[in-house]
Amino acid sequence: MTERICPICEGKFTAQRVTSLTCGAACSNKAKKLRSAIKAFNEGKRELRPATLEQAMRLLEADEVISAAKVQRPQRVLFDDEVDDPAEDRRWRNAYARRQAIERKWMRDWREANYRLALRYLNEGKRLPMWMTERFLAKAHAAYPGGLPPLT
Repeated sequence: MTERICPICEGKFTAQRVTSLTCGAACSNKAKKLRSAIKAFNEGKRELRPATLEQAMRLLEADEVISAAKVQRPQRVLFDDEVDDPAEDRRWRNAYARRQAIERKWMRDWREANYRLALRYLNEGKRLPMWMTERFLAKAHAAYPGGLPPLT
C-alpha cells in the first residue's frame, strides 16, 4: 500500500491497512503505553522527558494522518441486494425458524425411537448398550409409563 515511518522506532514500513500506525506489535504496545502516559501528562499526574514528549508529538501527528486517511477513504458502495429490506429479513427469519422446528422434531423423533429401543431391549432381556445410562432408562420409563405401544 503506502510506505510510512513508524512514530515509535522511526523505521520505514509498508502499511498493510489504511489504519496501520506502527510497524509491528512491539511498537504498537509502546504506542499504547505512550498514549496512557500522554493522558496522565495532560491530567497533570505525571511529567514527561523531552524525548518522550517528542515521541508523543510524532504519535499524535501520525494519529491525525490516519484519521484523515480514514475520512478520505470512499464509502463502500451498497448494491441493491445489500440494502436493508425488512421483508427479506422476515423471510430469512421465518425460514430459519421453520428449519429449527424441523430439526427439533427430528431430534424428538430420534429420542423417542431410542426410548422405545431401550424399553424393547429391557423387555426382551437383551444386554443394554453402554450409552443407555440409568438416567436415560428413567426418561424412557417416564416417556412410556404404561409400557411400549404394540408394534405395527
